[in-house]
Amino acid sequence: MPEDAASLRIVFENSGDEKRVLLADLVAALSGFLDHFGVKPLVGERLYDIIQTGDGRTKLSRLLKACGYSDNPEGFFTELLLLLGKADGTATISMNGIELPPPMLTAILEVILPGNRIFSITSTEQLEKVANIAVADADRAAMQTVIDTYPVRLSMHTIRQMRVSPHVAYQYLPFRRELDTVGHTNTWIGQFHQGLLEQMYQNRVIFLMNMSCPVYCRFCFRKHKESRNEKNPTPADVKQAVAHVANSPSIKEIVITGGDPFMNRANMACAIDLLKDIDHVQTLRLATRAIAYYPHMFLADDAKLLNYVKRKNLELQKRGKRMEVATHFIHPDEISPQSLTIITDLVNSGIAVYVQTPFLNNCNDQGPELVRLFSLLRGAGAELHYIYIPCSPIHGNSVYWTPISKGLTVGRYLRAHLSDRVIPRICTATPIGKMDWHTSGWAVEPVAGNDHFMWIRSPYTPDYFKHFAPVANEMENIRVNAEGTIDIQYMAQIGDPSLFLGARPPKPGGGAAIPRQRTDAILPRIFAGEHIAASIVDTGSSTVSRVHETRVEIAAECAEADLEYIRGDERITDAVIVSGQDVTDSLFQIRHIIRALAAIPHVNAVRLRSLNFNYAPESYSPVVIDTLGGLNSLTMVRPLRLEIETQFLVADEFQSAHTRLARRLNNQGITVYNNTPLLGGINDTPGAIHRLAYGCRNAGIEFHHLYVAGLPIQDHWNTQHPVALYDVVDIATRVRREGSGREIPRYIFRTTLGEVDFGLSATIVGDGAHLSVRLLPYELAYFKALSPDFTWPEEVRVDDDGKPIVPIAGLLKTTDFQLS
Repeated sequence: MPEDAASLRIVFENSGDEKRVLLADLVAALSGFLDHFGVKPLVGERLYDIIQTGDGRTKLSRLLKACGYSDNPEGFFTELLLLLGKADGTATISMNGIELPPPMLTAILEVILPGNRIFSITSTEQLEKVANIAVADADRAAMQTVIDTYPVRLSMHTIRQMRVSPHVAYQYLPFRRELDTVGHTNTWIGQFHQGLLEQMYQNRVIFLMNMSCPVYCRFCFRKHKESRNEKNPTPADVKQAVAHVANSPSIKEIVITGGDPFMNRANMACAIDLLKDIDHVQTLRLATRAIAYYPHMFLADDAKLLNYVKRKNLELQKRGKRMEVATHFIHPDEISPQSLTIITDLVNSGIAVYVQTPFLNNCNDQGPELVRLFSLLRGAGAELHYIYIPCSPIHGNSVYWTPISKGLTVGRYLRAHLSDRVIPRICTATPIGKMDWHTSGWAVEPVAGNDHFMWIRSPYTPDYFKHFAPVANEMENIRVNAEGTIDIQYMAQIGDPSLFLGARPPKPGGGAAIPRQRTDAILPRIFAGEHIAASIVDTGSSTVSRVHETRVEIAAECAEADLEYIRGDERITDAVIVSGQDVTDSLFQIRHIIRALAAIPHVNAVRLRSLNFNYAPESYSPVVIDTLGGLNSLTMVRPLRLEIETQFLVADEFQSAHTRLARRLNNQGITVYNNTPLLGGINDTPGAIHRLAYGCRNAGIEFHHLYVAGLPIQDHWNTQHPVALYDVVDIATRVRREGSGREIPRYIFRTTLGEVDFGLSATIVGDGAHLSVRLLPYELAYFKALSPDFTWPEEVRVDDDGKPIVPIAGLLKTTDFQLS
């Protein structure tokens, strides 16, 4: 392809700006993007089928041909610049019927609209010029009122993204409907509020370090001008808040947030340096969305701020503490190479990055876009923490609201089509605290006489708030239910009236007390050896088991030919390797398997099941850890993330060796997660699981799954020692109320047809001990797509909606309530 020194003209239709750009710079930008980032997860299947593989210029040549400009880059870019000149965030951009992905177009706009400025928008005219939009004459006065009421701030990074993605523009551009007064002025300010400190939970507090952000999200619950323009706190205010923490030994975690706390370096440095010396503080969580909308803040000056965070993490580690970074991503169009670089760098330095995603109407409320978003983030090393449903019920946010039913439906879609390791918890932030749908809370009934509100059963009790926020019990919008927890009025639409579950009756009394058992009674069976799970469809191999659309389990002794099944199905993203000995004793075979999987583009995660992590941590020698670190590959392109899956039964199993080992693995970018079977008489009480969850958190281990039923060990043990479903809700309630939000597991049924979430993607059928589970995410077509020869197993029956109903053992239903 000949180089061309010609320059091309672009006129931005709405702003009136005009620029000239060298054709050679445009060619270099696009060929460079395609060279480094022209992979299917980033550009989409349609474009990838066109550009295929090769270097950037080869891929660009194929794109030019498909767009009707074979060997004519000047013609291609002339048309593209015409389209970009019209781009105002209202539509996607296509050439010759080919939709061009926003990340690729953003790379071109980095040449046309360079820089990293921040714009505080104060007028409609300035908004039009900066964003290249046209505000109709009839709307100009209203738009100015919006800008005056809810401040607008944009970065060049978001401006570039907004112009080529309606889904990004939807989040940051002001709009007339923000003047809608339906909703609250504030949805949450904490039950206890003192200076920059807010407290809603016994064990953690929020430090509001800075009141502004580099960019303002239109759906933010702090969007009012009064919040944005509050006076910033000073280091003296930080010291006062730290003193409160020092005198409150129940506080284990501090969320450092704002606004964006990274915009006030003095306050952040003061907080970190003082908090790290308080013995009972265990975790600092730094909250910022700048990773998504202003990555330059972390990468400027040779990544000065990013390096500062990593240094402070090492200082915290020396004191036995941890640092985590919380961020928001909403839609895959926001993903940028810069953002993924930051996430990967943090995780490789032992700093967990977790993502919380508000659920926005007409933006990320279908399912497929979240599958793509979460998969990209996971490959970079992020953990997916929450989906918030619905969006904050605040003034001007009604355009973003969805009914509760829509969020729960999308949760079922994710269970069917996304790796279990990136399925967030479905959560609602009520005025008295968060709850997780159909485990620690649910919709009880509508509020009489007010169609906008419903009663939500929360996990909190009046006694919970007495120690730090007795005012919470004086709120007029709460009531205490028959089981002793608080119901709270919440502004939302249910969507599906069947989701009003009513009140849960008090726990039935009577019956003989279940004798408590020691783990010694079950450990011999656990130590008998691990095996791959039964396959839900035929894979043609005894050493490869398909347990989900996205996941296989592989026996460590598998042969190279056995991996052909994985190569042939692009839906498989995760491989769990299982050894009858343990991964630390099978590293030679496992290393061979991982290297083979690394050559399969669609596999982006390998998980090693290891009981030795718990029961023989000394087997993880420095050589083993170094070998595992070398096999872990967190990258933007073709990642292969390595994780360790282990099992703890009770809190008493945790030792200091586990904490040290988890930290050493974390510092190699390797996550350790725990899956625990609920075992009758051993760990099936709220106290036992709360202590276990805290033990995981304290050791730096993610509590991933609490299996309610369905594992082989449970089928063996719980048949004689059944677990009451009532206790499962009590467990979820206790863990949510008294633990960190980062301690909460997913409550899971394992069945012959795959896994489902207790209460969320499954319903219980039957009574007493004769129970089955209705699997809401699945139907016959799902399994036929995995294997055309699939037929329902003999024990499965199907309801009128085509949902399979599968027997489940070892559980006891003691009330008529749906979840208990």
